Amino acid sequence: MNLLFALLALVQEGKPVSTLPKMEDTVKVTLSGEVEFDYVWRRQEMTAFTASVSGTNESENTFEGFIALRMNIDLSDNVSAMFELGTKRVDAGKINFFAGPSGTGSAALSLQLREAQITFKEMFWPELSLQAGITTWGFDVRGRGSSTAFDLRHSQRFVHALSAAGDGAGTLALHAGDPEELEPAGVWLRMARTSFTLDLVALPAVIEGGSVNNDESFYAVDLFYKFDSKDSRVGLIVALTNDPGGHSTIFTYGGGVNLRSLMEGMDICAEFYFQNGRNGGSPSVTVGGYAFNTSVEYVFAADLKPWIELGFTYFSGDGDAAANGKASAFNSYENIHDLLILEDMYTGFDWDTNYRAIKLSGGVRLHARLKNDLKIRAIVGIAQTVEPVRFGAVTTHKLGNEADLTVDWELTRQVTINFGFGYLFGSKVLLESMGGAGAGDAERQTMLFTLGTDLRF
Repeated sequence: MNLLFALLALVQEGKPVSTLPKMEDTVKVTLSGEVEFDYVWRRQEMTAFTASVSGTNESENTFEGFIALRMNIDLSDNVSAMFELGTKRVDAGKINFFAGPSGTGSAALSLQLREAQITFKEMFWPELSLQAGITTWGFDVRGRGSSTAFDLRHSQRFVHALSAAGDGAGTLALHAGDPEELEPAGVWLRMARTSFTLDLVALPAVIEGGSVNNDESFYAVDLFYKFDSKDSRVGLIVALTNDPGGHSTIFTYGGGVNLRSLMEGMDICAEFYFQNGRNGGSPSVTVGGYAFNTSVEYVFAADLKPWIELGFTYFSGDGDAAANGKASAFNSYENIHDLLILEDMYTGFDWDTNYRAIKLSGGVRLHARLKNDLKIRAIVGIAQTVEPVRFGAVTTHKLGNEADLTVDWELTRQVTINFGFGYLFGSKVLLESMGGAGAGDAERQTMLFTLGTDLRF
């Protein structure tokens, strides 16, 4: 940790970074970084499942976030390297805290290697590049950092919720109790031309588990094609997730289209994925699920840039009351986080399979100190499980309805202040997960509040 602060001090003092005399061919070394620091209040119904500081289901105030320092090294015009040291906001199934009740929570200050890679441009052909190390690859049809199926850097294990039986009393804890940020290591080969991009991705160590039989690995081929001047595009992918020991092999096929030229100000996106294969274990499980995600956004031609969006997210679930050797729930490295409580891994439950939700959102960008520097967004989501969740004799589909308000104020290009409030109500899944109507602390609703800052330099 002392090394991180020493490098931060070096940046603040404005001192140049020099390489060894024998390395005079190095073109440039650039230091940058980010500090995210948030105050988070979760009501007791949330802390019962989200790895609370105190270990009890009491409302809690915490300070969460991360510190990261990145070094970009241009070794030549076509070869560059990058590594990033810092802390992680979530790790190994736990939310890390800068500080929590009674001064608890120093885990967020544990220094780790967050990212490291070397990139070769114009390999053999000008259009061909190669990246090796902890890669930044992801499959995001819309290109807004909210991947439906594959964002390995901001996701849990691929099969963390896999089961040959339907959801039950422990499902909410399983979802919310396993936050993780993976460091997928391998190679990423890209062929990029004016209108199309082809990626070959081989990540044999998505999760390094010591023995190869415990590793989780990922291989994919994807293609993007742009077909108009508005950068509308279609994306296709075939992916394989397994362990090198050969016990698990799950294929995922799919893709989507992002259409921006149908009407000025309108953005339409639709994605569909299905998968099959087998997950090893004793006994082994046949896997087969599917997912669908679509949204329509319209930005009005006005000075404040008001916008409205309607979206629908669907992940298949398993409806079997008892394990039967088949799992119909969709598995993924998804990173959908529209709703603070139901969908966000960092603040909420991250319910990411056996899930369907209709979401209506909108917002404006106001002028506070600078033009369009204050972004206000409101969203309402109506969520259910696709297949029933069983609590003994009680079954339900009601995940609940959620209303959120978020505000982002860009003080400068380097500093943003953010506010968020989420309210989940009408959730029978939450009620039954806490013991049902007869339990003293069980509720159908819960709340979340965040206030923080994001500093980039």
